[in-house]
Amino acid sequence: MYLTKEEEAMLDGERGEGLAIAMRILAKVGDMYGAERLIPIESAHIVESSYQLTGDSGIEVFDRLIEAGARVSVPATTDPCAIDFERWRELGIDEGYAHRQIELARRIVRIGCAPTWCCTPYLHANVPKFGDQLAWSESNAVAYVNSVIGARTNRYCAYLDTMAAIAGRIPEFGLHLDENRKGTVVVRMKGISELRDEDYPVLGYYLGSELGNEIPVIVDMPKGANPDRLKALGAAGAAAGSLAMYHIVGLTPEARTLEEALGGDKPKDRLEFDKRTLESTRERMCSASGGEVDLVATGCPHASLGQIQRLVRLMEGRRVKDGVEFWVSMSKYMERLIGEMGYLDALTASGIRVISDTCCNNAPLRQWGFKRMVTDSGKYAYYAPTNLGVEVAFTSLEGCVRAAVEGVL
Repeated sequence: MYLTKEEEAMLDGERGEGLAIAMRILAKVGDMYGAERLIPIESAHIVESSYQLTGDSGIEVFDRLIEAGARVSVPATTDPCAIDFERWRELGIDEGYAHRQIELARRIVRIGCAPTWCCTPYLHANVPKFGDQLAWSESNAVAYVNSVIGARTNRYCAYLDTMAAIAGRIPEFGLHLDENRKGTVVVRMKGISELRDEDYPVLGYYLGSELGNEIPVIVDMPKGANPDRLKALGAAGAAAGSLAMYHIVGLTPEARTLEEALGGDKPKDRLEFDKRTLESTRERMCSASGGEVDLVATGCPHASLGQIQRLVRLMEGRRVKDGVEFWVSMSKYMERLIGEMGYLDALTASGIRVISDTCCNNAPLRQWGFKRMVTDSGKYAYYAPTNLGVEVAFTSLEGCVRAAVEGVL
């Protein structure tokens, strides 16, 4: 891989050992993927903020970087942690575990990362523009910025994102290159004139589970897509498979036409997504079919202001049934915002538990002994059976509210 004189100096340690560590790792990755050069990035988003993901090795890695004098050179935001920093005790998280997470977070901030602890940085704090080169790891965020915004990032892993943030560079391969952003499979919507909020995660789940690493081009998409719906589509696809980018003809910025989305090439395959496929995929997302409910959860990816407003309206005059937990996850920034707007009081008054900095996918919550979970999140539907050991019922936000109020599915 070609390095400029400045990059060679960085690699040789002339700009400090911390930068040299990052450059050595990036150079090896670039060689492994056949990259011709490093390219500058506008920002990074790192996932090794969760102690659930890194364990003590994460603390050791950041100790080594701090000792070497490493600092990020571009804006770098952080993914959710394994605890809510203010509520970990009431969530029943072990004190020793919580303190290890706090120590990890302190080290991440010390090298210059912004303490956002949020999986939707594109909603606030780290909003890229079309064409920006990035080094992001959170899977739902990767799918969103590649597809909806037209920024460019591969689906990076823990620590490689931090190395890129320190160096301000990433090897140029994969989705950083025009030729690798072309759609490869055409997915035609058939007999579907409308998609509801809860249908978008189902579509994403289907794409992720069926297409692997392929890039779908969705044709004849019904009108009505908005940022929250597209966020849910990408998140489910990235959880159920390896979806890092999708095109919607006439909607996403690199798919003004089918020809543009395909880059002039012929697709590898053509699929149809009809009502039968929608319903069969929804059934695959559910491992629970009925019975009492003990957990209702939303906000995965982290809830937006619009989603919270809708939940407040749905819960007006209602209250969560005793014995049922209803959790909504969001960033600390969003919690403070809805606190000033009065929505936080409305949620807590109705019996909903607000969780910030983390979510059910990241926190060690098996001690609650939950057995049946209801959610409107395709990502929860995929991960919760393993992470929490629960049966999952996927439904709409309205269905979540009914289950929480009635206590049954």
